[in-house]
Amino acid sequence: MGKEDSLVSMITYCFNGERFVHKYFEAVLAQDYRNIELIFFNNGSTDRTGEIAEEYKPKLEAKGYEVHIIHYRENQSTCQLKQDAFHMMKGDYFFGCDSDDLIDPDYVSTMAGYLQRHPEKGIVYCQLRVVEEETGILMSIDRMIPRYRDREAFIDILNGVNINFTAISYMMSRKHFEKVNPEKKIYISRYGENYQIQIPFLYNNLQGYIERPLGQYTVRKDSYTGTLTTEKKVTALKGQEKSVLFTLRQINAEKKYYRLFIARIRRDRFYTALHGKDRRTAEECWQEYCRVKKPTKKDILAWALYCMGLYRTVWKIKRRKKRLNKPG
Repeated sequence: MGKEDSLVSMITYCFNGERFVHKYFEAVLAQDYRNIELIFFNNGSTDRTGEIAEEYKPKLEAKGYEVHIIHYRENQSTCQLKQDAFHMMKGDYFFGCDSDDLIDPDYVSTMAGYLQRHPEKGIVYCQLRVVEEETGILMSIDRMIPRYRDREAFIDILNGVNINFTAISYMMSRKHFEKVNPEKKIYISRYGENYQIQIPFLYNNLQGYIERPLGQYTVRKDSYTGTLTTEKKVTALKGQEKSVLFTLRQINAEKKYYRLFIARIRRDRFYTALHGKDRRTAEECWQEYCRVKKPTKKDILAWALYCMGLYRTVWKIKRRKKRLNKPG
């Protein structure tokens, strides 16, 4: 198979991305791989996102890309858009790219090349540079420890560790995707999309890794996740629980994995709620957590401090000490 024989589908949805979508399209144009299908959803934007996308369409097509730009008047669930893209795409391989993230010129060729050389793999991960938008400062390199033992990476994702949910951190094989999700169906929600896509691959131990950065994740102060209130974070975690449980049922996972995930997500929800001021939400999360797992001494202490109005103060002190003791 030649280097560019395989069509690669790129899926993007963007809401009010006028500020950064120029850089996004320039990065797409800079790819050293030409057999690309771009599916771009203008997701109810009220700024110039749609106009800019249309301006770039002839430039992309001139390079040989197949381009689909779909405009929505109202903002849609990203899970719904991703599922629509699954039925539209024609690529042998596919990946998502948020409109404020940037892929390196050799991103597509390197990721698709790996999957071509390793047809037994269904998903490949790369490292990412994490950059602050305002200053352009490199904050860190987002790395994953390669996991190859049976279901080791799957357990990681259920525990929420050693996993990257940024869309450009992974590319998938459509052949394997259709095997692990023959209906190409995901739970339609505003939460848990990247869990749903990755879990079936990891359950079947189909992952591979490229251990170098191939793109940039941009940290923005006004990003959706960065502006969430505590209550909205709790709501997001509840939504993730529903999405993941749907996916575990979809792949007929063993019950022990349900228990593992529910205990972890409800513990996360409990500790998230402790940072808010809504006592009813915190109490609800505490009770839900206790129903699935016996709380540890640390959990009981955290709840006691919250009830006394001291939890956030103690957490801030510990965080400050950790920051002061950090090397460098």
